[in-house]
Amino acid sequence: MAAAIVVFLAAAILWSAVNLLKEEEKKPMYRVSVVVEDSVSERWTAFRLGIDQAAREYGMDVTFAATGSFEETEDQKNLIGQEVQSGTQALILSVFDSEEAGSLLEGISSGIPVILAETDAIRPEGPETAAVALPGREMGRALGDMLLKAGVDEPSVAVLARSRERYLEMEMLEGLTETVRAAGGSLLVLKEGEADPDVLLSRARTQDLIAVLDDSLLVTAAALMEEKGLKKGKLYGVGCSPSAVTALDKGIISGMVIPNDFTMGYQSMAQLAGYMAKDLPALSDIQVGYTPVKTEDVHDPDVEKLLFPLVQ
Repeated sequence: MAAAIVVFLAAAILWSAVNLLKEEEKKPMYRVSVVVEDSVSERWTAFRLGIDQAAREYGMDVTFAATGSFEETEDQKNLIGQEVQSGTQALILSVFDSEEAGSLLEGISSGIPVILAETDAIRPEGPETAAVALPGREMGRALGDMLLKAGVDEPSVAVLARSRERYLEMEMLEGLTETVRAAGGSLLVLKEGEADPDVLLSRARTQDLIAVLDDSLLVTAAALMEEKGLKKGKLYGVGCSPSAVTALDKGIISGMVIPNDFTMGYQSMAQLAGYMAKDLPALSDIQVGYTPVKTEDVHDPDVEKLLFPLVQ
């Protein structure tokens, strides 16, 4: 009798496992396309890891559109059109220009949910569009606080920024400006494209401190400073790429506000998975966090979890 019960239980477990596998096979795998500028840039490393992690957990099929630098919104719009035509069922975007995003989103077919990652934009209201964005003004203030602790009274600050109109950069600049000016400091804003990076850095070095609001510009500035053997202690910024972290660890960058890009990517994909499986009635706006980090804090365990989220 005991042997028969064991056999029965084993058969029941096997039957349940087989049926569970069949149920898993029945679950639809939705296709999601990610369209960001310069998709192979290190700037997206943690973001991609977060998206991939959520895609594995929720059984989503993710495609990262191969992109270079966009010259205008139309470039991104054309790429999105190609992804839609190829059969994508949802989109994760980091918009090229927040002010022109309305025309970009209008061209997306109804029924295709869209997550705007990193920065918000002018967009239609509705259950199928939401932003998983960073708190730009808060990040700017955090960067300003780091500058004010650099040991310079009423500092003059050179700000290096991208030339496009993206809410994230605009908000960061506003927060940084409020903080520095409230302490009696001044700002000189230099935009990418006004001159070669070498010339921009030379202009920036006329000020007490340098604040960079974009990861790629920060990495470029750090590389130039290291190459020229320039004095450390002046360069701060917003970044998250491996190259930026390396420069921070070396002390070339003295302090950095690091956005939690892994969570941003994970939440973007997780929301789409829940909405498309009808577990969520609508997509919701989510604000992602950030962490100010100085060179001496890079190897703090909590900071390492942020920098290397999958290495636990």
